[in-house]
Amino acid sequence: MNFRRAVFVLLVVLLGFAVRPLSAAPADPLPLARVHWLGLKTIGVDTNATQFLHVWQLPQTAALVAQTLDKISRLPAAANTNAAALLRPLLDDLVTSEFYLEVCGSTNSGSEIQNRKSQIVNRKFLLALRLPADRARLWQTNLPAALPAAVVSQSGDWTLIGLGTNGSPAVSPVPRHASLSNIWLEADFTPSCLAAVDPSFLSLVTRHASLSHVHLTLTGEAGNVITRATLDFSQPLNLTLPPWEIPTNLIHQPLTSFTAVRGLAPWLATLPAWQKLSSNPPPTQMFCWAKVQAGGPYATYFAAPLPDASNRLSQLAAGLVSNANPWLATHGQGSFQSNSRLPGLVWNDAFILEPFLMAVTVNGRDYALGGLIPCPAGDPNPPPTGIFHAVLDTPNLVYYQAEQTGDRIEDFLFITQSFRIIFNRPQLPAKSAATVWLKNLEPLLAGSTTLVTQAGPDKLAIKRKSSIGFTALELHLLADWLESPQFPRGLHTFLAPPDQ
Repeated sequence: MNFRRAVFVLLVVLLGFAVRPLSAAPADPLPLARVHWLGLKTIGVDTNATQFLHVWQLPQTAALVAQTLDKISRLPAAANTNAAALLRPLLDDLVTSEFYLEVCGSTNSGSEIQNRKSQIVNRKFLLALRLPADRARLWQTNLPAALPAAVVSQSGDWTLIGLGTNGSPAVSPVPRHASLSNIWLEADFTPSCLAAVDPSFLSLVTRHASLSHVHLTLTGEAGNVITRATLDFSQPLNLTLPPWEIPTNLIHQPLTSFTAVRGLAPWLATLPAWQKLSSNPPPTQMFCWAKVQAGGPYATYFAAPLPDASNRLSQLAAGLVSNANPWLATHGQGSFQSNSRLPGLVWNDAFILEPFLMAVTVNGRDYALGGLIPCPAGDPNPPPTGIFHAVLDTPNLVYYQAEQTGDRIEDFLFITQSFRIIFNRPQLPAKSAATVWLKNLEPLLAGSTTLVTQAGPDKLAIKRKSSIGFTALELHLLADWLESPQFPRGLHTFLAPPDQ
């Protein structure tokens, strides 16, 4: 979902872009992003940051951060061959020190799409960094030499930086509430700031223009990271939240993850892939889970309520066989085949996986059941009733996910690498800094729980309790992104050269 991309954008902001106080009057009527980062020096003395710091202090984390900062320092190198050497010593301060950041865009256009394009082209960066005197002097010396357009000034112990200000002094009020809050990170941003990372995101923004504003905070609580976010939309979401239809007889302990989502139908119905494969209404909700069983990391399943599932899956199977098999013949491995015994379909010769989709009846309701390996019959273990109650007892719940993040990191490493083989994509290198980092995270990360609720006709609210703020899948996407050969653009999976 977009939340995941928003977090990626904020990471880039933390590591390399810049702006000014949340508490100050906006310098532009169209702010794209405002960020306050408390800095690792301050977070490091927070007793609630124990688990977070265990991860941060790993040698493998230090190696990945250094690699990422090296990449960021080289981004403006085309303008100044010495820019990387000048910028690299400064970037560590964006991780360790407190700062306020604001990104603005200006436009006089009356067109919404032209507004968004103009905001990206005309963006302005303003930064207030709390630095000791020696570090402030380094910024005053190195930054203008590396980026001649940068304007640097000083206000007490705050170093003020402006980019895109046309030479105007980077004057900014000293923040009134600096370091008084226990909020590690607070951010407000519009989707347009995605294009600050990759201009290709602009098309995504214009396609989903109703997402107008995101507010995000990260705090520590009892050794966990608490993530809260609100997503505001410019028009009502018109979400339909039908009663939950959990297939309780299919889901058994012990689990490593469980996900439930509803309100899917309007979104799925707009997807060209669904329109091409089926003329029937899509399911309104879906459930995904991963089990601890003999199938190891591939014991991952999903189910969706689907009236008349047998006939509808037969139609879907026919569509996949005729439309997807020709594509797989040139872009992947294996082929889809209808299977009347299920009834449903299987994906044959998909490396070591045995993906399937079949019709089942649970508690008198029809479901589509799928997975990466066959689902064992007659599981004697009880269902996870505590998780079911958490879903059923949360009002206006749209999305729920609970997982053992450390366990799922290992699972997803096998799953994602397998699918890269199936689709002839390059593997995430086993010795890359990001892959080594992932493997060392496994024993340090406990469970995480994410809830998304509808907080109003045009608002979603997100709350997550986790070890470091990310789920296992998000950590894999983060690793894939950080290893991109065109970082901060794209993923290694799609931009790296093919494996030899």
